[in-house]
Amino acid sequence: MSALDSSLLLSLTAPQPRLPGIETWLRNEVWNDAAFDRAGRSPKDYLLAGERLVNERESLLATTAPQVYAELTTAAVPDRTISGFFTDNPHSAAVIFDGCSLREVPRLNELARASRRAVLEQGCGRAAVPSETIQFVADRLGFGLPAIGPSQLTSRRELRTQNVRYYYFAQSNSYHTIEDGEDSLLLWCRFPDQRYTDSTAIDEGLFDGAWDGFEQAWQNTVQAVPADRTVLVTSDHGYVFLKSGFSDTRLKNLDRPLNGKRFRFFEEHETMPERTPGLWLDESRRLAVLAGRGHNRPQAPSASQSVYRHGGLTLMEMFTPWLVLGPVGSA
Repeated sequence: MSALDSSLLLSLTAPQPRLPGIETWLRNEVWNDAAFDRAGRSPKDYLLAGERLVNERESLLATTAPQVYAELTTAAVPDRTISGFFTDNPHSAAVIFDGCSLREVPRLNELARASRRAVLEQGCGRAAVPSETIQFVADRLGFGLPAIGPSQLTSRRELRTQNVRYYYFAQSNSYHTIEDGEDSLLLWCRFPDQRYTDSTAIDEGLFDGAWDGFEQAWQNTVQAVPADRTVLVTSDHGYVFLKSGFSDTRLKNLDRPLNGKRFRFFEEHETMPERTPGLWLDESRRLAVLAGRGHNRPQAPSASQSVYRHGGLTLMEMFTPWLVLGPVGSA
């Protein structure tokens, strides 16, 4: 469907929630097995084809329905927290692939089939605001934790008292022996986000390597979970791909009050920036966030040249995979 299709414009400007329709479009038309096949099963070509569609759609949203960014900040699917999943699925496991987006769902489906685990549910979770890991820990895990990094969760009492056993995988090749027992199992793998944060992540070519890297990460996490458990596969946040031609040039320099970042918390003595298109404000939290595909350039002595970024408010940063897999042998 073209970005200028009249029925699309009507749906985006009608006084109704827009996110359900956008989620359906992302999952059913942009990031799925059929789209991967159309791209010749080339990960980087699939990435570029999908990003052209998303950039086109999000540019249209910015001019016709900017309220969609406010929708992204509202309570995110209340039952889709990790603790809520464990409540509904006793004796289960959850695997968080840090920085995994909806783009990678075909790869996750492929690995699920290879593991003989049926996909029982496929939908979307939601990142926190800002779309950062530590904020997800505080807001979306659902265990009453502070905003801390995943490596710090290993010894947290909040997890132990709620019968959750935690495993942290710093690399895709990190390995743990996952013992069975009565506890729910929470596994956090820093892949693929670790691939997107250095100066080599400058174009779509990195996506090929990340696609391949999921096999080892999956083997050490999902396949290491006891075979009889239901497994949730999800993520803490996605990312926006900001190669030239895939960002909104109207938002140039909008990141200056944020010191070149995609978000910033302001101290009490600091003056917050003015509310303007492309800059979402939460005065109560003294938080300003880039809302849209602004190509921020971090101001630092050795700033990363990565085109894979997160922390802001865009469709691909905020929507995350939510795949529930059955026990081994269910596929």
